[in-house]
Amino acid sequence: MKTTISKIFVSCILLCSFYSLKAQTNDSLSVESAKKRIRSSKEILAEVVLKDGNILRGNVIEEYVDSITFNSSLTGAISILRINILNIKYFNPESKGNEQVYVNLASRYFFSPSAMNMKKGDGYYQNTFFTLSTFNYAINDYITIGGGFELFSLLFGHPIVILTPKFSIPIAEKLHIGGGILYANILGLQSSSSGLNVAYGNVTYGDTKSNISVNVGTSLSYPGRPTFTVCGFQQVAPKFGLMSENWIIPSGDNSTVNLYTFGGRVIGRKNLFDFGLITNETLLKSPLPAIPFLSFTLRF
Repeated sequence: MKTTISKIFVSCILLCSFYSLKAQTNDSLSVESAKKRIRSSKEILAEVVLKDGNILRGNVIEEYVDSITFNSSLTGAISILRINILNIKYFNPESKGNEQVYVNLASRYFFSPSAMNMKKGDGYYQNTFFTLSTFNYAINDYITIGGGFELFSLLFGHPIVILTPKFSIPIAEKLHIGGGILYANILGLQSSSSGLNVAYGNVTYGDTKSNISVNVGTSLSYPGRPTFTVCGFQQVAPKFGLMSENWIIPSGDNSTVNLYTFGGRVIGRKNLFDFGLITNETLLKSPLPAIPFLSFTLRF
């Protein structure tokens, strides 16, 4: 009898010891779990809304069960406890760089192309003056196909069509070269006109936030007389940048027509809004010194 009681007593002690050890192990695992990284160190664009009302935009560098390490231009790299976070919105999880949440579409300016290309599978629809619709799509990281039409000419049965294929090659971190074709014509007319045919080459220096491009092309209408465009973009805020596009176009009697465009770009996550004024020496002397430019771009 005493032996049986002794065995039961020893068993109870061992059982209590086991549960005590298990509890300690679980506590230890809970602490380790809180420290466990649940996302890789690959930077992910995000908007963090804190419970005190502050909003931070930048990159999530590391993410844990109870906290995240966040980097923004305002705070630098900081660790934020999850209990202080109201909401997190993630953007572009496939991003490969330290980009901003609002990413500029650097492959073109108001109308002229840059020598920077979109990534494979990226594309956009652009509407200019509510009548000209164009589409561009990157079939790979180097080649973009594009084209479009003008609405009112389409309705009247003689559509103005545009084709804008181009290629781009990065040759250094901030230096790109490329080229392409600009073709525009009016379909359905009994005319021998070949329309506008310009083959061009270009070079761009800079990145998506600050860049300058020079395009040089030649037209079948004026062989041997080049068309020049000089364009620039400077991002001055996460959602806004200043932009300029300037043309030197050959005309009759060995003269040229110069066009200067100055304005801005409102940058969204999925869309752009470009606005500006187009002018030249002739317009400046007229009652209408400048023509407004407006376009809306939807990225897909």
